[in-house]
Amino acid sequence: MTTTETTKAMALQEHLRDYVAYTLTSAKGLYREPLSYGPMRMIDSMERALRLLQEAGIKDDALEAGLESLRKERWRAMNDPEGFAKAIDGAVLNLVELTIK
Repeated sequence: MTTTETTKAMALQEHLRDYVAYTLTSAKGLYREPLSYGPMRMIDSMERALRLLQEAGIKDDALEAGLESLRKERWRAMNDPEGFAKAIDGAVLNLVELTIK
């Protein structure tokens, strides 16, 4: 393994540990936070996982496009939970369409 590859692998490992720590602390936080934080935390965790994959050189442009509407509606999580739920439904449908193609 070259020095560059080793450096990239170490950075990815550090980001993976950050992701695991975020996910674990988010799970713990759900017991004390408002219910509306749950879906928001799940979406944030998904975004972080996708970023990790991108850093590893794996990117799915179709998936990214399918999630774009959800990203635009993310602000609704706290103030308009029904609107956020509809945005999640739209992202689920986009994923289903992408999966069955």
